[in-house]
Amino acid sequence: MSTSAWALALSWPRPLLLADCDHAGGDLAPGLLAGRVSVDRGLLSWSAAARRGLPATAAATLFAEHAAQVPEHPQVSLIPGFTTATQGASFTSETWERLALALAASTTAMGRDAMVDAGRLVTDRGCWPVLRAADQVLLAVRPSVRSVHAAQDAVRRVRQELGDLANVAALVVGTGPYSAGEVVTALQLPLAGVLPYDPGTAAALSDGAVSSMKTLRRSALMRAASSLAGELADSAEASSMAEAVAG
Repeated sequence: MSTSAWALALSWPRPLLLADCDHAGGDLAPGLLAGRVSVDRGLLSWSAAARRGLPATAAATLFAEHAAQVPEHPQVSLIPGFTTATQGASFTSETWERLALALAASTTAMGRDAMVDAGRLVTDRGCWPVLRAADQVLLAVRPSVRSVHAAQDAVRRVRQELGDLANVAALVVGTGPYSAGEVVTALQLPLAGVLPYDPGTAAALSDGAVSSMKTLRRSALMRAASSLAGELADSAEASSMAEAVAG
């Protein structure tokens, strides 16, 4: 969910590069940064510049030319994603591998940690090489039957693609008929954290609704995200982290 990705990114305690890697079409830029991001920069422009054979550190340095800085939060830069699923299909496994290596080198090259919004894990295509390289994968899920059912399929795909679930945890988002404990029991995953239902803040993050950064920081969602982001940053052993979304 783009809302969770933005909440964690804006709360990250260190400089951060946020990459929208939803192969079906990303919505991070059209959300919080609606109308403020040039359509000629992002994953596609980066992949055209970071040609095959370019060292990972040099490819990571190029992120600076293809990212958009969040005006109200200069510590965060966004690599906009694809605008259509057709664009996403243009990325081959080799392209995703190059991106994974570059993201892993982002701390050395740019002085920024890397976070990825992987989108919905509903097919065998997509940014699996990026997830394999991540220090931690968060599977965002709502505490509802429908969302947990979708997340169970995502867990199966993650296990198949990553080999195991050692770096995978559940991020329970919002309210529903089940507790966070019941959700992680159903998914057989550890609990990374819980983000509350906060429609006003979610509208600002995912749909660009007008709200000051001061107001956002005081919201229930951003307070919870700040605490969780600090824990994740402290536990990360290297520089790359990915969030995968289901449901």
